[in-house]
Amino acid sequence: MVTQVKTAPGNGGYPKWPAAQREAFLDCLSASCNVKAAAVAGGVHVATVHRWRRQDPAFAQAWGEALALGYEMLETRLLGHALGGEPGDMIAGADPLPAISVDLSIKLLSRHREATGRPRRATGPTRRYADQDDSDRAILAKLAQIEARRATPPAGDGK
Repeated sequence: MVTQVKTAPGNGGYPKWPAAQREAFLDCLSASCNVKAAAVAGGVHVATVHRWRRQDPAFAQAWGEALALGYEMLETRLLGHALGGEPGDMIAGADPLPAISVDLSIKLLSRHREATGRPRRATGPTRRYADQDDSDRAILAKLAQIEARRATPPAGDGK
C-alpha cells in the first residue's frame, strides 16, 4: 500500500519519510535492482522516489550504492546458478528476489558494466581474489560434487 508522505515545512519540500520505510526501499533496491518494487516496499510511489533522487544528493548517493549492491547480487546469483550446475535457463527466485532468465541477467550486467557514470559501492572491504591454485581446487571440488550427484540414482527409481 502506498502511503501519503507529508513534506516538512521549511525543509525545501523534502519529505518526512520514516527511516524504516527509506531503509525498506534501499534494502529492496539493493536486493533486486527493481525501483518499482523498492518504492512499494518503501510505501511511496515510484515517481516520488525519482523526484527525491533528483533533489537530494545524499539520497541519490544511497540509491546509487544500493543499486551497485543489487548488480553485485545479480552477478552472485548468476555465478551461483552456473557453478551450482542448476538445470534450465532460469535463475530461481526467493523473496524479494524474482526468478530471472540467465540471458536477461547477462544482458543487464553487460549494460551495467558499459554504462558511464554507473553507480558504485562507496564503502566496504577491498576485494580479494583467490590465486589460481585455490580457484582450481574449488572448481575441481565442485565438479566432483556434480559428478557424484549424477552417479547417484534418484531415490525411488526402483532400480
